[in-house]
Amino acid sequence: MHPQVRHARFNLVVCSITLVLTITAYIVLLGTLGPQRARGAFGFFGFLGLLGLGPTFYHKKQGAPGVVLDERDKQIGDRSQVLAFRAVWLFWCLACIGPWLGVALRSGLKALEAPFVRPESLPWVLMGAFVVFNMAWSLSILHGYRHEERAGNE
Repeated sequence: MHPQVRHARFNLVVCSITLVLTITAYIVLLGTLGPQRARGAFGFFGFLGLLGLGPTFYHKKQGAPGVVLDERDKQIGDRSQVLAFRAVWLFWCLACIGPWLGVALRSGLKALEAPFVRPESLPWVLMGAFVVFNMAWSLSILHGYRHEERAGNE
């Protein structure tokens, strides 16, 4: 298996487990302790630190012939990064415009004069963007290699 594919699968597993744990803990804590204490569930985002182990997939074994990444792999990686950045921008647009639009439609434009987004929620939105980027990059890598395999078989 190619190192980028292993890296992408690892990212998907870590991000998926982190999201499942965070959402489950938040729902459980919300029902038992209330909204103020339920924010403690976001501590599970600490598991995203495991994504720092990704570069370990790119080490070449001692005495192994060949290269770790070639031009084709670099192109797949570059295209995946562009798609992931597009997904992050879409996420940011929805995260910024969504609440604004909701308040504007429900209460009118006069309600927008007072701040309605709590500043302590912004780091969680940034963490969400980080997860969106890694998952979009990983899915794009897996799709890129699957497409290359199909083209090679024809």
